[in-house]
Amino acid sequence: MTSAQMVETLYLQPLPWEYSQALDLGTTTLHAGPQPDLAVLSSTLYAVELLKRCHAALDLAGTGSFDAAGFARLAQPWSWGPLQAVHLDQLAGPYAALLWAEPEAACALPVARRLREVAAPGATLHVIASAPLRRLLPIWRGQPPPAEQPLTPRAVRRVLERAEWQVESHTALHGPHAFLWSRLSQLAQACRRPDWSDRCLFAMRSRYREAGWLWPLAPVSLVRARVS
Repeated sequence: MTSAQMVETLYLQPLPWEYSQALDLGTTTLHAGPQPDLAVLSSTLYAVELLKRCHAALDLAGTGSFDAAGFARLAQPWSWGPLQAVHLDQLAGPYAALLWAEPEAACALPVARRLREVAAPGATLHVIASAPLRRLLPIWRGQPPPAEQPLTPRAVRRVLERAEWQVESHTALHGPHAFLWSRLSQLAQACRRPDWSDRCLFAMRSRYREAGWLWPLAPVSLVRARVS
């Protein structure tokens, strides 16, 4: 499969709900302003999903094995707004909104510090991070995975704090409560009780964002930080 075919295949492929929710929430601050926003990504999967959600001018940087420059060349016909590949060492900034998907363990702290340097006063950073239970999700069983050596959400918070970002919130997605209601919905459907199945499904959706001490058991988290 060529690179162009990979972009087209990923564009048409539905994304698991956990990551779709994380990206929906994480791109809310990417706006169509006069200056581009910045996305730092670890895989083509995240880059393709950004094309669907972001209509602003966007600078794209890669970590791990993701080739941002090659992707930007291929994706121009799919992009809503101007798309430009940048290198982390050559960022100009300042950026008012930043998105970082799957920090890689080998370079997380230098990247976090670099993002802090190019962030505008009051800038918002959203970080998508996967917990150990990510291995149960289909996209992590495929090749290539969304990241090579991803940090856990807890480690991401520590890295951001060391880089002098102020962590404002942590949203865990599809935790134990949502998982239980999802299984009950499937069981009710198997018992030919669509009314119970619907109620369990709506309960699952209402508890999809895991709160409290159970958040480490959610496979995906979105961490929001701001320039302190």
